[in-house]
Amino acid sequence: MKALHDKSEVFAQLIKILILTFASFFATLPSFADELITLVTRPGVTQSLLLWEPHSQTPDTILLLFPGGPGNVGLGLKDGRAEAARPYIFSRQREVLSQPQFAIVVVDAPSDVKDMSQEFRLSDRHTADIAAAVLEIKTRFPKSKIVVLGHSRGTISAGYTSRQMGEKIGGLVLFSGVYRATKLDPQISSSGPGLSELDLGSLKAPTLIIHNTKDACLATPFKLAEELSGRLAMIAVNGSDETNTGAPCGPGTNHWFVGMEKVVGDEVVNWLQGKEWSRKVP
Repeated sequence: MKALHDKSEVFAQLIKILILTFASFFATLPSFADELITLVTRPGVTQSLLLWEPHSQTPDTILLLFPGGPGNVGLGLKDGRAEAARPYIFSRQREVLSQPQFAIVVVDAPSDVKDMSQEFRLSDRHTADIAAAVLEIKTRFPKSKIVVLGHSRGTISAGYTSRQMGEKIGGLVLFSGVYRATKLDPQISSSGPGLSELDLGSLKAPTLIIHNTKDACLATPFKLAEELSGRLAMIAVNGSDETNTGAPCGPGTNHWFVGMEKVVGDEVVNWLQGKEWSRKVP
């Protein structure tokens, strides 16, 4: 009986050693922290980009994301990891957008601008910043095509980047686009021409517009997006009745496709991959 007991103790010790060995092994595996890229784009000015990890080293497509509103998502390092301090719509679609054939880059506001107004997004300064970002992307991924995605005010950056970069841009996706000129209004945070002066149909890049039928943001009525549907690919998202009436352009609203982020992202991925996609959701 003593021999059997001794064997049991030896076996138990072996199990403990194996458990500790595996735990140590998995603890040393690399964690996929996003990469913070900081570029000097103009004298005394830096432009931050966030490269989502993990990603393929040879992706077919780079998705270049322009968040809406002020465009300042607060990219930085926390405990050695890169992250955004503020929410943006694409962060809520991360799981569906993170496909094996994609690498995804998020554009932050440059160091000299806290609120990327329409005026700034149409300026030579912004053009210089994004040209440097595109150069960095093409240096890292020379064989990948770039598709630009913009949300709300970010669609202005995305649209004009597509025009300015020409054949360097392989696609354009506009979420809740600003298709009309807006004047100063307490309920509209940035006035300007929006995309009204850009002929989207003349762009070389294939273009997809996505809009919520019940978008209550004053700068982005669905009617204007609908008018473009005869010339451009479009996904009309049938949202629910608006509840956040106090801030109809902010998070938690139809303007952000609340509750439908994944299904919208799925259809965008289908379009990007040349698969069958739905023109109405749901």
